[in-house]
Amino acid sequence: MKKVLCTLMALLMLTILPFQSFAQSTVNKSTRLIKGTEVIIKTSGVITSNSIGNISAIVDQDVCSSDGSILIKSGTPVVINASIEKNGATGKPGKITLSGATTTAIDGKSIVLNCGMEEKGKGKGGLAWGLGIGTGLFTLFGLLFLLIKGDNAEIPAGTIIPNTFVSADYDINVE
Repeated sequence: MKKVLCTLMALLMLTILPFQSFAQSTVNKSTRLIKGTEVIIKTSGVITSNSIGNISAIVDQDVCSSDGSILIKSGTPVVINASIEKNGATGKPGKITLSGATTTAIDGKSIVLNCGMEEKGKGKGGLAWGLGIGTGLFTLFGLLFLLIKGDNAEIPAGTIIPNTFVSADYDINVE
């Protein structure tokens, strides 16, 4: 009776053994994306201070962990937070301020990025005030020069946004 029971237990263990190795191979490996890791992003289209809408950008290079696994693939879309001031009368220039961004890791987690960039158009305040006051003393039409606007701010397509870093630590599942 003991021999039969031992033989059945041995057969049972041999049939379960392949399922145990399969279960271990499907466990996801987790890698840490460390705060302060640099992410190189570049703009996809032209950004101007008179345009309204989303600012399109992509990750320019793969972001890898210390063991070489890819955490954020190049070409991943990036959503950039921006405040845009339009150019105005009396020579006020347009202004674009990029203050933060988010992208997606390979496992679908949203990654918050710190970035900062400011672009300003050329101001024409001196020209507007000089012509407006100077000719406005002699004619009423001279005051129309106060309506001269400054130039728009522009960030060309393909511009690398400097100083872009991961803002917190993340655990990324790498398959």
